[in-house]
Order: sequence, then structure tokens, then C-alpha cells
Amino acid sequence: MRTWLVVLLLMAVAAMSACAPAPLTSKQVEKTSSFLGPAASKLKPGKKGQPAWVYMNPKANWASYDKMILDPVTFWRDPKDKQQHLSQHDRQMLVNYFYKVIAKAMSKHLTMVSVPGPGVLRAQVAITKAEPSVVVLDVASSVLPQGVAISALTDAVTGKPAFVGEARVAVKVTDAQSGELLGAWVAARVGGKDFTEAQLSSWGDVEQAMKFWADSAAYNLCELQKRTDCGAPPKN
Repeated sequence: MRTWLVVLLLMAVAAMSACAPAPLTSKQVEKTSSFLGPAASKLKPGKKGQPAWVYMNPKANWASYDKMILDPVTFWRDPKDKQQHLSQHDRQMLVNYFYKVIAKAMSKHLTMVSVPGPGVLRAQVAITKAEPSVVVLDVASSVLPQGVAISALTDAVTGKPAFVGEARVAVKVTDAQSGELLGAWVAARVGGKDFTEAQLSSWGDVEQAMKFWADSAAYNLCELQKRTDCGAPPKN
């Protein structure tokens, strides 16, 4: 490993001033109407600890569901966004990873099935934005004064620290048999400036966000069902 990179890594380990990965608010995230369709009109700004935009059907009887159909995760691109330059390999890697962590999280409380029927939820998930971090610059901006200054300036202008990864997703949950909309949300997260293993991977911030969303969705569903085996909520 090159000497300068070793120095950066040692400095990063010693760094004490850091900020955690952060969710974006409804003021920073647009509704994803193309994927959500009519459901987008039902979304309201999320409260603290919730996704940026949320809709929950007040008539939904969540406790009546014990199975789930998880449709293949899709990637919806905005032609005006630079994410259009992502390779097919990267897009496929991201949807495969997200599907895997969602299925793993949900299978703790639900039986994953492929056919609609009584007591079956259908979840449709779309990645609407994915930006990798710039690994070396991300490390540098965490520990070097000029990097911190650049990151702070970028954060003030864009609401996002410099060089970190970002992910945005949209979700629809329906009754698999009737098609009734039970819930929908749009969420976005950016990486933090704390020194972690994720910071050494271009897609580490995005993968961490996806795992957080999957675990949070499983936990929240468990709470809605008033179960006693939900465990501890994922750390924000």
C-alpha cells in the first residue's frame, strides 16, 4: 500500500470529529411519482425518525398478514441525473444486494411466498438514485483540514457532505390479493464522515443505507403487528 494512503488511514483512525450517516428530509427529496403512480399523491412529509415522505393506510390490519411477495427490486433512472452513467453491472449489483437484504430482514417475521392469497403482502421497491462515494477523497475529507473545509462548504450548499455516497428509494406495499394500497414511502440517506469499513468501498455508504432501510422496515412492520419478538430498532 502506498505510504500516503497508509498515513491517511492512520489519521482517520485517530480522528475524533465525525458525523454519522444521515437521512434526508422531504425538503431535500422529491416525491417519486413515476414509480409510485397515484400513490404519490397520498404521501405526507415524514416526521423525525421516518422516511422523507410517508403514507400509511389507517384502515390496514397489519396483524392479519403473515406472508410476503417481494417483487424484484427495480432501478428507475432520471434522464437528467448523472446516475444515468452508472454501468449495467453496478445497477444490477445494487438491485440484487437490496433484494437480498430485504428478503433476509422480512423473513425473520414473514414467510416469503410467490403466489397471492389471504394474508399476503406485496412489496414493490425501486432504487431511484445511487451515487458512489469517492473513496480516497472521502477518507481525506474526514481527517485533513482542507478536506473538512471543502466538505463543510459542499454540505452548506447541497445539504450533503462532499465525496460520500447517497441512495434514494421508493416503496409500495399492497394487499397481494386485493391490490389495496397499505403503505408507501420515499427515503434518502447520505454517508457519514466517520471512519468505517464502508468508507473504503465506493458503494459502502449505499449498501449501509439499504441494509438500514431493510432492517427498519422489518422492525416497523413487526411493531405494527404488535409482536413481541421485534428486537431492538436499527441504529440510525
